[in-house]
Amino acid sequence: MTSPEATRAKIVEAAADLFARCGVRAVGINEIWRAAGVAKSTLYQHFRSKDEMVAAVLRQRNDQWCARLRALAESREAPTDRVLAVFDLLDNEFADPAYRGGDLVNVAAEYPDPDHPVRMAIRDHKREILRYLAGLAAAAGADAPDKAAALVLMLADGAVCARVGLGDVGVARTAREAAARLLPAGPAGISAP
Repeated sequence: MTSPEATRAKIVEAAADLFARCGVRAVGINEIWRAAGVAKSTLYQHFRSKDEMVAAVLRQRNDQWCARLRALAESREAPTDRVLAVFDLLDNEFADPAYRGGDLVNVAAEYPDPDHPVRMAIRDHKREILRYLAGLAAAAGADAPDKAAALVLMLADGAVCARVGLGDVGVARTAREAAARLLPAGPAGISAP
């Protein structure tokens, strides 16, 4: 017998796959429970609504992406390279010819209400990354680590948009170069306004 946690994970994975391929709004509940191989009633035991499921998918994707970022950053010796690891992670993702953009940006476009739970899950993810990058920037000697984190994240998000919009698989390396110019150790780094 499958545990409730395993069943929930199976539903989330099936939904994530469908959302990535088709978009959130284009996928119905019936498609999700069929893809997950569970009864419709089982799906509703785990999720009261599709929006709740979308938020769960985003949280799962956030956890996975942040774990990959942390592992990559921790593998770097130089503190500045730890901050720039976000671009190395994106560079790996951009190499996939099937890359269609980040889950969060794609889903955000489908939920315009800034107070919607799905949009709040997206903001939580971005804030988590900002906190992490600010900690790395502080360790790298940035004078204004919060500002450095915001600029690095802005460059990373821009790289995602450029990869999708322009098809440029090397754009993460270009964004990395720009960010590296912002992050010298010591007083020459990003300073507070």
